[in-house]
Amino acid sequence: MFKKCIITVTFITLLFASLSFAQIDKIAIYTENVSWTDAATATAAADFIMKNVKSANDIKVYNEADIATFAKDNTKDGNFDIIITFGYFPVSLYTPPNVDADGSVAENFLYGGDMILNTADYIFYVSKEINGDAALKNITNSALDMWCDDNAQKNTPTDDGKKYAPSIPATATTATRAFKIDQIAAEKDWQLEMAFSSNGANYIDPAIIINKTNGGRVGIVFQTGDATPRAEVITEIINNYLAGNITAVKANDKLPLTWGQIKAD
Repeated sequence: MFKKCIITVTFITLLFASLSFAQIDKIAIYTENVSWTDAATATAAADFIMKNVKSANDIKVYNEADIATFAKDNTKDGNFDIIITFGYFPVSLYTPPNVDADGSVAENFLYGGDMILNTADYIFYVSKEINGDAALKNITNSALDMWCDDNAQKNTPTDDGKKYAPSIPATATTATRAFKIDQIAAEKDWQLEMAFSSNGANYIDPAIIINKTNGGRVGIVFQTGDATPRAEVITEIINNYLAGNITAVKANDKLPLTWGQIKAD
């Protein structure tokens, strides 16, 4: 009995020691360039996020050069970090047009177990030169795209959306550039983590996908040019969902015992 208790305590200690993302560490917001919104709106949204996100150790706005330094410094550092963009992707993270299709600063950051979250225009698409839809495919090493029937598809909150992001309008929002459930399901390395709003069929936005191997996340929030509560919903997703769901065991960590083994001893 004593041996079993010691093993149980050891297991719990190792379990908590191996949780790589116990909290959100740093959030970098980029507003120097935007698309499908304007600079003033993005700046106001950044201010709102910085003021109201209570679940991160540090939140700052970064310029073009400094956001690359942020990404490099926080890649594979054992913490969960987030980069937020407003429809324009910084050149310093991914050289346009798709010059560094593999091994970019953005890809390394994402594959280090961190998150890139975008609102407004199609994620990774717009930069100093247009990357087009190839950038999403390159950075995630996937076949994903976000082409939608622009004005025909409308999203309303899912039950999870109502729970975690109550500022998502109950009235339908246009799903202009959404994730598509069937495409995500076809990916061997990615899976749907959370759909906050859906058209009731294939289109989801806001939504988060997660890499099955490294825990990297890609999130979108209102990828449309319509007026939407971007700042409020981003803040709620971070505070209400991500803050409570980032305790993922590092992909390469192996616990010496499983809970079933302990109970069997």
